Amino acid sequence: MKNRLRKKFPELILGILMSIFLLGTSAAPAFGATKNSDLKLTASAINLNDPFYTTDDSDIDSQWYLPKTKVPEAWNFSTGQSTVIVAVVDTGIHASHVELDDGRVIAGYNAITGEEIPAGANSDDNGHGTAVAGVIGAIPNNKKGVAGINWHVELMPIKVLDKDGSGVSSVVAKGITWAADHGANIINLSMGSTGFKSDRSLSSAVAYAFNKGVLLVAAAGNDTAEHGLNLDASPIYPVCSDNGANMVLGVAATDINDQKADFSDFGSNCVDIAAPGKKILTAAFFPDRPSNNILVYGSGTSLAAPIVAGIAALFKASNPNLSNVEIRNLIMTTADNVDAKNSTNCGGVSCAGLLGAGRVNAYTYFSPKVIAEGSLLRDPLSDTVYIISNTIKHAVYPLVFSEKNFNPKNVQIDGSNQLDSYVLGLPLFPPDGTLIKTAEDPTVYIIDKQRRRPVSAAVFKFRGFRFSNIHTITNAEMQAYPAGSWLPLPDGTPFLKEGEPTVYLMDQEVKRPISYFVFTQRHLSFANILKLGLADFSNIPTAKDNYWMPPLDGTLVKSSADPTIYLIEAGQRHPLTAATFALRNYSLSKVKILPPAEINIIAPGVFY
Repeated sequence: MKNRLRKKFPELILGILMSIFLLGTSAAPAFGATKNSDLKLTASAINLNDPFYTTDDSDIDSQWYLPKTKVPEAWNFSTGQSTVIVAVVDTGIHASHVELDDGRVIAGYNAITGEEIPAGANSDDNGHGTAVAGVIGAIPNNKKGVAGINWHVELMPIKVLDKDGSGVSSVVAKGITWAADHGANIINLSMGSTGFKSDRSLSSAVAYAFNKGVLLVAAAGNDTAEHGLNLDASPIYPVCSDNGANMVLGVAATDINDQKADFSDFGSNCVDIAAPGKKILTAAFFPDRPSNNILVYGSGTSLAAPIVAGIAALFKASNPNLSNVEIRNLIMTTADNVDAKNSTNCGGVSCAGLLGAGRVNAYTYFSPKVIAEGSLLRDPLSDTVYIISNTIKHAVYPLVFSEKNFNPKNVQIDGSNQLDSYVLGLPLFPPDGTLIKTAEDPTVYIIDKQRRRPVSAAVFKFRGFRFSNIHTITNAEMQAYPAGSWLPLPDGTPFLKEGEPTVYLMDQEVKRPISYFVFTQRHLSFANILKLGLADFSNIPTAKDNYWMPPLDGTLVKSSADPTIYLIEAGQRHPLTAATFALRNYSLSKVKILPPAEINIIAPGVFY
């Protein structure tokens, strides 16, 4: 026997007196698309011309739920984006409704018949899905009636319930999977009942969508008009289809006073958040009285869920890099606690812990935060994490984040663009000696004194580096570390260019030719001379002064053609006066006589 879902539109109204408004059909200009970055209004300055829009959260006859959840304040930072897709898995959407008819209803899927729903088609034969869609994205500022939470959004109709609001779990599972496969960022599931039990196909579909990065939002249900059910004792689905990993954001309903709506289910296991769900004004469609311009007051967790889904879409629009898990967690951590107003509202006992994290708040995520020294903030667009030091922000990339054992839970997401006010400094660097590369480029770099220095194959081998110690990082991270010169051979390494006889020695990261006298004085061996190809040899800088490697400090030398005796000190030849020579008790037997050419290639110094 198949599990059946049943959600009739009258259940959404739930006995509340239904008022229907016929909207005027005269043409009115739609509100122009406004880029979020261009919107510099304060909450009080947002004054839409929709007749039922309000900023008064006590105006029960208008859209009180918008100011109650701080949506107008959130609009200062995000009004939605048409790149965000919210799938309404329901009875379909009546796309010709004047609040939905600007192209925001995209192509969808009829999971009952297995047919695609064309963009802009009228697929709702019940009205429930249209009401849900109106909450999420009714066209704003068109003088028609109400404003959706998202000014810009794409609504994907996924029809899984028939004209009576009924359906089976296998069809719902197909609809969820199709939405996940066709780009949905958020799936709204305003359905469920006591007669619907746990089902493997539904759980599998939920897991599939969740693992593809989709946020699933589900209504907690309206199962007894008197006080609602405790889902801990009587779970319903899909809101409880969490698969042990909180894959579904469960939504209970509250009223204008932040009290749990009488009809709303509750519980600690399946409910994560609460949202207004009593006397919600939204778009409507009635098959027995077809019209494109109807509004309706409705009540139920079916309308609380799309408020949460709509706010989630605002978050996603402001920061496309937010994952479904991050959005879920943000929704919960930014909620307003309403336990104090619900001391006896959950079956006669306190609702503490039974309404999730509290009533959803759209603005808290965006509101400016106190940024303490050492705080970790994630940029909403680049997804880069920064650490704050005084007035400077330093990027912390994944490798350094891991090496410094930062806790991901301590990272705040910068929803209010506070990072823009900080000066960009150098990123935090991995420790000196760290080997890095990108997946696209075989060049290996080493972190050395706040520079990334390329490492040649010869140097890599000579220094005994290992491929297993190389960290692969992103191009963005690689480019953030300032580039330096090629990593040289260690000082004192003898080498030559293949095919040429001159031997060089590394000295303070430059190459200096070495004479035979110095070669033997340093006890070097021809067997240990490194032979470099042209590329590796060319990567080693030549000393700018063109002098050769000097004898060891303390060496006494003179030219075979000149009586002047020199002392080698600090790499220079210092002429000695007869008095100094005698005063220091030097012996002529210790003086090395060199050809004039070998004297001239030693850097000159002052008289001693």
